[in-house]
Amino acid sequence: MDTETSASRPPKVADEHVGFNGTLAAALTKALGTMWVVYFTTTFVLVWVAAGTWGPLRHFDPYPFAFLLFMGNVVQLLLVFVILVGQQVLGRAADRRALRTYQDAESILNEVSKLHQHLAQQDKILTRGIGLVEGDAHPWIKERRFHRPARVRDQFVGLNGRIAAMLTEAVGTMWAFYAAAVFQFGWIGLAVAGVIRFDPFPFAFLLFLSSLAQLILMFVIMVGQDVLGRAGDQRSEQTFRDAEAILHECRQLQRHLTAQDEVIVQIAEFIEQHEAKSS
Repeated sequence: MDTETSASRPPKVADEHVGFNGTLAAALTKALGTMWVVYFTTTFVLVWVAAGTWGPLRHFDPYPFAFLLFMGNVVQLLLVFVILVGQQVLGRAADRRALRTYQDAESILNEVSKLHQHLAQQDKILTRGIGLVEGDAHPWIKERRFHRPARVRDQFVGLNGRIAAMLTEAVGTMWAFYAAAVFQFGWIGLAVAGVIRFDPFPFAFLLFLSSLAQLILMFVIMVGQDVLGRAGDQRSEQTFRDAEAILHECRQLQRHLTAQDEVIVQIAEFIEQHEAKSS
């Protein structure tokens, strides 16, 4: 019973967070995607600026607050990878929903087709082989066979699309997040230890590299948003057409049943009249 219930429930975003990396990505997204983080970050920055201007930090990080800028840049770069992971998760969940919706619509249309056939057989019994209603199938029912569920991957078309897909899949993982974190904090540790001598505190060159990476990844995020939008539009159009076709077929069934009702009423009246004459 539990297996059947689990299989029948709609796909959820949480289902895509599988394994340790998926669990960590979900925890980070849930923890950071709140207004409390916005309040904390705003308060932290304002307090740091005040302490760097008038307080104990004015000798450590005075205006223009280079180290605060550096820390913010490090956090931003790491958050970019979290956003990219979130995009990947949303894309996979949307693909599963699209497939599920397509299969459900296919099942409904198959059941409606069986009902049409059953009513046609009843026509033969009621009217000695004369059809009561001419079938008028919705044109989308035949056309939809050539339209598979819209997937995110299908939106990456051409050379640029393949490059975009490769970049999105490569950087939209927790491994990319780990690599960025190790690289940045390792750089800081080596600079503090004196191994990296050309980029001392406040690590201006690392700040430059981080800003450059953010700029490029922002464009990757925008490409991902565009792809998700196009896939969503195709799914909406397909769902709309499926709903139209199902509604059309249901109206056809209703029209057929109404025609049969009229015949059944006539047959019942004939039987009543025959019984009245017999008695």
